[in-house]
Amino acid sequence: MSAHQPLFERLTPLLGPFHPAELHGLLCGLLCGEGELALDRWLQLACEALADGVELAPPVQNLLAKLLDYGVAQLNDPDGSITPLLPDDDAPLPQRVDALGDWCQGLLYGLGISHVEQHDLLSEEGREFLRDVADIAHVGLDQATSETDETAYIEVVEYLRVGLLIIHHDLRLAAVSDSSCPS
Repeated sequence: MSAHQPLFERLTPLLGPFHPAELHGLLCGLLCGEGELALDRWLQLACEALADGVELAPPVQNLLAKLLDYGVAQLNDPDGSITPLLPDDDAPLPQRVDALGDWCQGLLYGLGISHVEQHDLLSEEGREFLRDVADIAHVGLDQATSETDETAYIEVVEYLRVGLLIIHHDLRLAAVSDSSCPS
């Protein structure tokens, strides 16, 4: 396995029942919704959500631990470099669009586990973004693709990246407000 091979392609055969895009979406939702995410909790939730509670082999646990570190580093990067984990741009567009839908499903599930919507912590912009994510989660592309489709895909990925930063910001702001309020 080449170190230069894209992360998505390296993870796909190693994760077995997990889809890297959905898994990364789940992780992003959990990190946004819970702030701190312990490795044990991450492994438990990933196993329950995506592997039907099947015992994870140590190599898979190690990969999931690395993915957790990767997600934490991305979300905490001051440059806002987080990007959904999707197939490389060389992959066929329908495959990338399907992975985009999987990432969105994972994100919604992670935020749902964290009960984000019940706490009314999101800005109007954040709530609108989540409505869009729910729509994007159901996209598919069956027909031949065009340059316009490729451009639209790139724009949607950028929208998801920026929207994730909005969600993260909204929830961190709410956490700071909660911690500064006297009990």
